[in-house]
Amino acid sequence: MKVIYTDEFKGDLKKIGDKKIQARVKKIVQKIIDDPEVGKPLRYDLFTLRSIKVPPFRVIYEFKSDLIILHKFEHRKKVYR
Repeated sequence: MKVIYTDEFKGDLKKIGDKKIQARVKKIVQKIIDDPEVGKPLRYDLFTLRSIKVPPFRVIYEFKSDLIILHKFEHRKKVYR
């Protein structure tokens, strides 16, 4: 499975700066690789995307057959805007 980290995702993760949260995100990414359908499907305009919790943040991603694209990593209050 190929994983693509968008520049926005990398920037969001870098902004956090907390090593513990970054380690949790690494575990979540591995979980997504193991089972891409693990995240909650989003609705309406975001229907192609999925979300998974890294409290209080969310990882927004999409997957297509052998490709996972990590789009955003932000606080839950801001991520869906």
